[in-house]
Amino acid sequence: MDIPELSVRELEALFEQSPVAMIFTDRELRNRRANAAFRQLARISDDTLIGRRPSETEGADWLLDTELIEQVLAEQVLGKGIPVVNMPLERIDEGKRRVISWTAYRVMDNGQVIGVVGTLLDITEEAEAEAALRQANDRLDLLQRAGSEIGTTLNVYRTAEELVALAVPECGDRVTVELLEPVLLGEDPSPNPSELRFRRLAVQDTVTPGAGNFAPGEPFSIPMSYSSGAVFLRGDLLVARNRTELSQLELPSNIVQPLLDRGVHALLSVSLRARGVTLGLANFTRSKTPGAWDETDVRLVTNLAARAAVHIDNARLYTREHEAAVTLQRSLLPRSIPPVAGLEIAYRFQPASRAAEIGGDWFDVIPLDRGQVALVVGDVTGHGIQAAATMGQLRTTTDALAHLGCPPDEIMRQLSRMVASYGEEAGATCLHAVYDPRTGHCQLTSAGHPAPVLRHPDGRAELIDLPPGLLLGAGQATYPAKELPLPPGSILALYTDGLIERPGQDISIGMSQLARALGDGPTGSLDELCDAVIASLAPDPRDDVALLLARTEVVPSGA
Repeated sequence: MDIPELSVRELEALFEQSPVAMIFTDRELRNRRANAAFRQLARISDDTLIGRRPSETEGADWLLDTELIEQVLAEQVLGKGIPVVNMPLERIDEGKRRVISWTAYRVMDNGQVIGVVGTLLDITEEAEAEAALRQANDRLDLLQRAGSEIGTTLNVYRTAEELVALAVPECGDRVTVELLEPVLLGEDPSPNPSELRFRRLAVQDTVTPGAGNFAPGEPFSIPMSYSSGAVFLRGDLLVARNRTELSQLELPSNIVQPLLDRGVHALLSVSLRARGVTLGLANFTRSKTPGAWDETDVRLVTNLAARAAVHIDNARLYTREHEAAVTLQRSLLPRSIPPVAGLEIAYRFQPASRAAEIGGDWFDVIPLDRGQVALVVGDVTGHGIQAAATMGQLRTTTDALAHLGCPPDEIMRQLSRMVASYGEEAGATCLHAVYDPRTGHCQLTSAGHPAPVLRHPDGRAELIDLPPGLLLGAGQATYPAKELPLPPGSILALYTDGLIERPGQDISIGMSQLARALGDGPTGSLDELCDAVIASLAPDPRDDVALLLARTEVVPSGA
C-alpha cells in the first residue's frame, strides 16, 4: 500500500515535540527555528534567538563557545559537508560544570545547501560517571605503580624522591617530604620533644620549580607549643581547604607565609608513620589545580604516604644495622699489619655498598716462629652482624692456632669443626699461605676459596692452581697444601670473592679480569696497585671486598 508523505504540519510537530534540542540555521549561520527542547535547554526565547548568529545571541546564560561553533559550522559542516557528531561542549550552569553533546549536519534541497540542523543533548551525568571511572582507574594505577616505584632501595633520600616523583601532578602541584632529624641520624625520635626538627629531603613542583620556603637539606622546626606539632606527632592529618583555612593554621610564619605568597590555596600534610612512630611529613599543596582534596583523594594520599613510611623505616633500620655491622666488622679486623722480614704488605678492605651485604670477609698477617709469616683471607657465608661476629671468632681462632705451631691443614680442620657447630646453614671459605723468606717458598692451603694470583717479577700474572679443599663446616675433609717458589719481586694476591663476582657472570671471568688488572697495574707502590685493582674491579661493591698483596723481597743474610 502507498504510504502518504508527511504534511508540513506533521513535520513541524515532529520537530517541535522532539525531546532532543534541535535548531535550524541557514547558510549565513543565522538561527531560523528552534524547538521547545532547545529553548528549554538554552533558556532563551525565539525573540532573542531567531535571526541572529550564535555569537550575536543576547541573554543566553548557557555560555557555550559560540565562536568555536560558528567556525566549525562554516569550515567543516557547510564548507566541506562533514557533519559534527557528538562533540562535547562544556558550559557553567549556576556554578556547576555541565557537558553538552553537539551534533550538526547540513541540509540539502534539490542539490542546494539550505542550512544546518544542530542537536544538543545534556550528557553531564554520563560524563561525570565516565570521569569518575577514569579517575578510579588512574588512582588504582597509581597505587599499583607505587608498589614497584617506591622503596626500590634501602635509602631514605631515594625513597623520598620516589614518593614525590610519583605523587606529582596526580596528588598535588607540589609535594615535599621532610624527615625528623633523629630519624636521619639513625636514632628513634623522642616521644616527648619540645620541638619537631625536620630536614627536607625531596621536592617535586610543576608550578614554580625551585621556589619554596625550604630547600632540600635545609632544616626547620615546629615548636610543640603549636597545635600542629601535636597533630603531626600523633600521626593525624593537617588539612587546609582554602587560603583562609591555610592562613589560620597553627604553624610558624616561615612555613605558612611563603605558601600563601606562591599562590597555594589548599594544603594536605600527612604524617609519615610506621610501627607507631612518626618519622616525618609528606606535604601536598595545590596552587594551579582548583579545589581541595575529597575523601577519596585523602585516602589515596594517605595510602601512598603509609607505603613510603614503611620503606623509609626499613631503610632507617637497615642503615642502623649496616653501621653496627661495619663497626663490629672493622673492630674485628687487623688495626695494623705488623712488619715482617722478606715481605712488603699492602691491603684494602671495602665494605659492601648495600646494607644487607655487610658480612664476614677477613684477612690477617700473622708473624710466626723461625721468621715465617702466615697470610690469611676468609669469607663467612651470610651477611649482617652474625656473619661479622662469626668472622671475628674464626680470625681469632686462626691466629691462636697458628701461634701454637699448628700446620695449615690442622688449622683448617679445626675451623671446619667450629663452623659446623654453628648449624647447617653456616659455612666459610679460607685461604692460608705460609711464606718462608729464608727459602723463598710459599705453602698454600685452600678451603673452597678462590685461587690466589701470582704476578711474576717480569709482570706476568697467573692464577695459581690449588687443590680446592672443602668448604669450612661442610664435613670432615683433608686440606692438601701446594708449595711453590716466590722469587724476589713476586707479588702474591689473596682476595675474597666480592672482588671478582658479578651477577650473571661466570666467576672465571672475574678471576681473569683480576689477573689482567694485576699484570697491567702500577709497578712501583703496592698501595697504588691495590687502589688500581679496586677501582678497576669493585668501585662500588655489592659484597665485602678484602685484598691482600704481598711482594717478596731479598732477605739480607743473617736476618
